[in-house]
Amino acid sequence: MMKRSISVFCLVILAGLFSACEKVIDVKLDSAATRIVIEGQITANAGPYKVSVSESKDFDGDNSFPARNDAIVEIKDMTSGVSETLVNKSAGVYETSSMQGVGGHTYQMTVRLSGKTYIATSTMPLKAIKVDKLYAKRFDLDADKIFMVPEYTDPVGKGNYYRIRQWVNNVLVKGSFVRDDDATDGRTYNNQLYYETDAKFGNPLINNGDLMTVELQCIDKGAYTYYRTLNTTTGQEGDTPANPISNISGGALGVFNACQSTNITSIAKF
Repeated sequence: MMKRSISVFCLVILAGLFSACEKVIDVKLDSAATRIVIEGQITANAGPYKVSVSESKDFDGDNSFPARNDAIVEIKDMTSGVSETLVNKSAGVYETSSMQGVGGHTYQMTVRLSGKTYIATSTMPLKAIKVDKLYAKRFDLDADKIFMVPEYTDPVGKGNYYRIRQWVNNVLVKGSFVRDDDATDGRTYNNQLYYETDAKFGNPLINNGDLMTVELQCIDKGAYTYYRTLNTTTGQEGDTPANPISNISGGALGVFNACQSTNITSIAKF
């Protein structure tokens, strides 16, 4: 069974995401054919915003993805009509130079490559949600393990979707969390961000005095569906696991994510 990991610019798709929106993830490709992999993000924070373009390879023992520097990449603000063609700055990475993301606006990413066109649309949530508090806490089931606990409150009114990433001493923890408010509308979240601490995963451990950082992204339903189904592929067994549901048309793998993004940093004390 072939397995592949796909890294995303504000999303790292590596080792595992949470089950039922709270487990760490690993992408398994269901096809032996080469596929284009596109990963892009735009936020309401200052740019530049980036889109990566590469292609998958389907053979065991090699998780590298050859960069494609021959694409034409455009992001268009469908609300204002402003568009920009991105510049290829490094291997497979294309960047904006002047575009500014705006909450509530809908954005369209278009990638033209080898005679094919790939299109994705994502709407940036109107407002950002800030994390009110970030602290470290021992895991109840294993006192030797320490995890971050961000506290934030979901605004009243269903239809909010979240993605959370975390860093220890500026080292990114592999994987991310996704949540919705379908059953928790208006609730204050204060759950531990569990992740794999086994040495084989290469994730940093949290020690007393370490610098902890959490990013909270407010995302739209299309991006949420991608990350949620990416999580689902982790637990699949068999010879033909399904790919996560991408919001990119044309047969490409990956995701385009127009999101609100805020960060909080604190020192681990326990």
